[in-house]
Amino acid sequence: MNLKNKAMENINKFSIHRIGYLVLRHLKMNMQPWLIGIAATAGALLTLNIMGVITSFGSFNLETFVRFGYFIMFVGGYIFTSRIFNELQSPAKSHFYLSLPARPEEKLISAWLISSVFFLIVSYVLISLISLLISGVLLLFFDGTLKVFNPLSIDALYIAAVFIITNSVFFLGSIYFKKNNFLKTILTVFVTFVTIFTFTLILILIIIKPFQYAHHSVGFQIDFAEVEYINSIISYLFWYAMAPFILVVSYFRLKERQV
Repeated sequence: MNLKNKAMENINKFSIHRIGYLVLRHLKMNMQPWLIGIAATAGALLTLNIMGVITSFGSFNLETFVRFGYFIMFVGGYIFTSRIFNELQSPAKSHFYLSLPARPEEKLISAWLISSVFFLIVSYVLISLISLLISGVLLLFFDGTLKVFNPLSIDALYIAAVFIITNSVFFLGSIYFKKNNFLKTILTVFVTFVTIFTFTLILILIIIKPFQYAHHSVGFQIDFAEVEYINSIISYLFWYAMAPFILVVSYFRLKERQV
């Protein structure tokens, strides 16, 4: 009885070790399909760019390559994250997953680390390695210059931050929706964006103050200071509040499912 109580006490305490075990469990269960996806994406990206270098006689635009790499990272990351809780949404596997001896926040953190941090690091490493290989081909056959993607540049860090923040939306979708998580999340984002845009437009129209010209025609005067103030609020909410808020909502949704 004492051992049982002690085990329950340990489960009720937050544990970094259990997060590590959950991460390893995710990796072991999904490593094969993930490796196949990584290899296929990297192979296609490398092949297309090397063919482009050969057909253009040594021309390689690093910025264009990196932008295309970002595009693949974002789309692939959103799809990947939308399926990170596929075990939770499977009728055959959900009971076992929910009965794992771990707290909801531990399951949440482990899944977030894999879908956001792990995926981002792997993506940046692949973009760096592929750009290095392409530069190797340039140096060997076309007497080109070394052009390698720098994952620690200001632009790359900015893109990383945008990815982590926006990816949290699909993270919530992976918990909230039981089927077609990716498509339903996109639809929800679209409806939310239209709603926010409409609300913002109404707010701006309220700020715009009508006034009378000398010939009595009605014009509009924009208070740019107030518009700038609204813009700064939206920017602050995106960079500092959006991801934490969504993760908190995700936690309560997961906790609700686990109870």
